[in-house]
Amino acid sequence: MLSLSSLAGWEEAVMASIIGARGDADERDRQIERSGLYGEYPAIVRAYEELFSDPESAGEALKRAVFLVWRSAAGLPWETGLAALPDGTMRAVVDELDARVRRGETDQEQGWMLAWYHTQSPYLLELYGASPAVLRLVDSHSGDTWSGAAIIGASMVRRGQMGRYWSALANGAP
Repeated sequence: MLSLSSLAGWEEAVMASIIGARGDADERDRQIERSGLYGEYPAIVRAYEELFSDPESAGEALKRAVFLVWRSAAGLPWETGLAALPDGTMRAVVDELDARVRRGETDQEQGWMLAWYHTQSPYLLELYGASPAVLRLVDSHSGDTWSGAAIIGASMVRRGQMGRYWSALANGAP
């Protein structure tokens, strides 16, 4: 089982390769496809899923996995390196989210992250089986709650693509 730190390093390596793709969107997509990089994120998400059973890593692993599920559905593959994840993978992550919400094992950060994802992709969580409990958690935060969360670079370092995304958003990137 890989650690959160090892998985962040794996994501960093994949992101560096994605950034290295050149050309227009179609050419970048072809380069990423030929390199096999689209196969990396399904394996990364599965590795995060393995950490769901580790009490010390489960919460963070779930945040990163949920982020990757959302980005795979909402982002452009040639920008994110995330082609559509298998439906089973997406459902497994949402099922774990549901279980943790029902047990009261989520934190404020997870709540405002989910609210933002839901604002950007309103039906995604429901599509992959989010329960009413998850949707209540989402509804307990506004979509812009994250903006008051004091996201600083240090709090998002070594958190994979999720950390980069939130750091960029907090610094005004679209």
